[in-house]
Amino acid sequence: MAREAARDPHLADLMREFTGARRAALREVLERGRERGELPEGRDLDLMVDQVYGVFWYRFLLGHAPLDERTATDLADSLVR
Repeated sequence: MAREAARDPHLADLMREFTGARRAALREVLERGRERGELPEGRDLDLMVDQVYGVFWYRFLLGHAPLDERTATDLADSLVR
């Protein structure tokens, strides 16, 4: 689908809409974490969102490593440190 979106403007718009909604939802979660003091005030939340989805898409598209609970936990731990 990602490959086709590169050639199909309508599909590209649909993917941008979908991924934009997912990114916004994750950013809201991170904002709540910052409000609770779980993330430092100066942390770049958009970069954190990129890191989460970067790992997801990289592993999903290339299949070189698992997308499992352990990966999610390790990624979350690395982001909040």
